[in-house]
Amino acid sequence: MILRTILFLILLFLAVFAETSFTFAATSKNQFNIYVSGLKVGELDYTVNQTGSRYSIKAIMKSTGVVSIFAKYLFDGRAVGSLKNGRYFPQQYSENSDTGKRKSNKEMAYEKGVPQIIEGEKRKSYWLAPASQNDTVDPMTAIHALLSDQSRKTPCKQNMVVYDGARRFSIKLLSSTINNQNMSCKGIFTRIGGYSKKEWAQGTQFPFELKYVAVGNIFRLERFIMTTLRGRASFVRR
Repeated sequence: MILRTILFLILLFLAVFAETSFTFAATSKNQFNIYVSGLKVGELDYTVNQTGSRYSIKAIMKSTGVVSIFAKYLFDGRAVGSLKNGRYFPQQYSENSDTGKRKSNKEMAYEKGVPQIIEGEKRKSYWLAPASQNDTVDPMTAIHALLSDQSRKTPCKQNMVVYDGARRFSIKLLSSTINNQNMSCKGIFTRIGGYSKKEWAQGTQFPFELKYVAVGNIFRLERFIMTTLRGRASFVRR
């Protein structure tokens, strides 16, 4: 199912290091349309609340249009944590998904930087144990970090390691190109562990591109582009 594949890729790809420490209260709402090979397949809406160094995130992703008729999908993800000296420290993470045929839930809590599985599906033999995944961030925190504004001073210098309760992967931004009021950042996603033989056979490294526009002293993400096994996928701010 197209949207489920794209959601999986979101949780694998969207993770970067934010450069700014927030020390104020703020709420931001963001909306993106999701396209595969030019066809709109879904929408991603997320809200971030920040008070001092503490943040909370809620995201809803759902299928839309013709796709929703044949492949209904709904994802609800949430995370709570803190941001200190430019680093994210997650505290809680949960996700609920509904394909219309199957529902699944997952919940993680963090103890001294180490994730613990509170709720989840039956574990597979090749998945990585959470006890070995200290100093990683959860997928929702990663989504927030990626979609946040970029500094003009040090854009596209980030890299981060993410653990989704089963798999470990890294994201590294490699280069940036600034042309007047536009910026493009290219990066690479690398699988590290917790994957099946079939997933390893599909590849270990995958490129992606982020496109920003200048807003005052920062760059704001307008489009996220990646190539999937089902075609070219894009997340476009609306």
